[in-house]
Parts: sequence; C-alpha cells; structure tokens
Amino acid sequence: MTAAACSRRRRRVMGATALALLGVSAQAQKQEPARALREMQIHRVEQLGLEIWVENQPPWETKSTSQPHPEFTAQSPENYFPPTVMTYTSWPKERVAQKDLEQVATSAIRRASQNFGLNLGQSRGLSPVAASYGVLQGFEADFAGTGNGQELDVKIFIGHTPGRFLVVLLVYTQRGKLGQLREVVRRAWGKLKYLGA
Repeated sequence: MTAAACSRRRRRVMGATALALLGVSAQAQKQEPARALREMQIHRVEQLGLEIWVENQPPWETKSTSQPHPEFTAQSPENYFPPTVMTYTSWPKERVAQKDLEQVATSAIRRASQNFGLNLGQSRGLSPVAASYGVLQGFEADFAGTGNGQELDVKIFIGHTPGRFLVVLLVYTQRGKLGQLREVVRRAWGKLKYLGA
C-alpha cells in the first residue's frame, strides 16, 4: 500500500472515529435527565407582605421578629459552610418614587453599614450600584464589617417594584466568603415576591 493510500485510509478511520464519538456524546446528552430544581422553603410572611424563599438542602432555620421593626431571618444550619445569615425587612405602608430610589437607598445603606462597625467616613465612602433580583429593582453595596467581635462580609440591597413598598435584603457571612454565596443569594432574593396583587 502506498503512503498516499495509507494516509487516505487513516483520515477515513479518524473521521469515522470522530463521528462515532460525537454520536455517543450527543446520545449521552439526550439521555441525561433534566436537572432537578433545588428544593426551597417558601414562607408567606404577612407582616412583611412578602413571599420569601429559603434554602432547604439542608433546611435553614427561620424566625420572625416584630421589634423594633418586623424582620424575617434565615440562618444556615450548624454544619453549613460558610455560616450565613439573611434578613428581610419591608415597609408595607411606605412608597418611594422611582426618581428618589437611589438617594434613599444610598442613605439607608450607609446608615446600615455603621451597624457593622463602619465609621462615618467609611460609610460615606460606600457607592451603591444598581442591581435587580426577580421583581425588585434597586441598589446594593458589599463591604467588610464586624459583628459580635467577628470579621464579616456584608451585602445589602434596597429596592422595590416601582409603585410597591421598599424591601431591604441583607446577607452576611465570614470575611472573604461572600463570593461563595452567589447561588444562595440568586435563589433566595431572585424568587422573592410581594403578597397579593
């Protein structure tokens, strides 16, 4: 057999092998079951006027408080890493015009940051950015703070659906671990809804 004939035969075999591999890969993709949605707890919190979705694999602990202002808290279970707390607050009787939202959110985020150990100068240095989660449009900021003597990473979002009341979403965890919570935040904040029409 000539070198040219060997070369043609090798190309045919390689081509057939590549097609066979592509066929197996395509068949494997077709047989792969649809990805199951992650199970979530759904809480209809009347005092906040919100439907709140919380992790359920493993189940997070939740509680509602009414002092000094109604708040819903979801906390990761004991063996979860990184340990995380998410809080939800709303003002069902108050509305903010869309044109005023950035100023109101920026002011509130800067005040809230002082509860996590930032001084006045540090809080004024925060520049919230536009963000949206599900039905909510607003502004958010991430910052390093402290709480109960521990170093924390904090994310706070303040927003609304235009014409509806303001919602404040907060998550905090160990310093340097906030990035690991992207999917948790997406699932929880992205599913949040107002109760009623």
